[in-house]
Amino acid sequence: MAMTTSTLNRHELKTRQTHELLIRAAEKIFVRDGYAGAELGEIAKLAGRTKGAIYAQFKSKEDIFLALVEEHVVRYRAQMSEALGASTSIEQNLEALRKFYFKLSEDQALNILMLEFKLFAMRHPEAKKRFQRFFAKLVSSEREKHFGELLGQAGKGNIGRSQAVQVMQSLLSGLCLESRFDPELGEDVQRKVVARIFNALLNVSPPK
Repeated sequence: MAMTTSTLNRHELKTRQTHELLIRAAEKIFVRDGYAGAELGEIAKLAGRTKGAIYAQFKSKEDIFLALVEEHVVRYRAQMSEALGASTSIEQNLEALRKFYFKLSEDQALNILMLEFKLFAMRHPEAKKRFQRFFAKLVSSEREKHFGELLGQAGKGNIGRSQAVQVMQSLLSGLCLESRFDPELGEDVQRKVVARIFNALLNVSPPK
């Protein structure tokens, strides 16, 4: 019985390792080649696995692509919660969130991947529905109240806190794309743009 358990544990460990290798390889290939250009054979090769290893864990290219996007969304939300969880006031929460978005703006892989996903979902309604169902599980009906408590109430006529948080990532993706075309959009300029977008969306003054 002990040998069976040991064998099972080794098998589970190898499966998890393979899953992680495939996901990381898929991230690089999808960012490099886009969804349409990505090939499962390239993903398997980069991961050091066979193409069969992909089909053992994912049904299709679409399946591994959506799994990768879902992983990023979960990690993104966890990092945001961690950044806000260490603060003890609205002012500290706003500053923590500001720093979080500065860091997020530098994650080109995530920003390009999210752009690629949105283009993909726009052309594949079923994939869009799957992601919407996934996202619905993460979003509480008390989301606006929660962000209002953390960041202060939006105030009449302003964008809701939850909406501001949601749209911020989309704007960062667009900025990341533009920086690929315009050499004048260096890191310093991007940080200034991110700061202004943040201040405008959250309707807050820049830090002193």
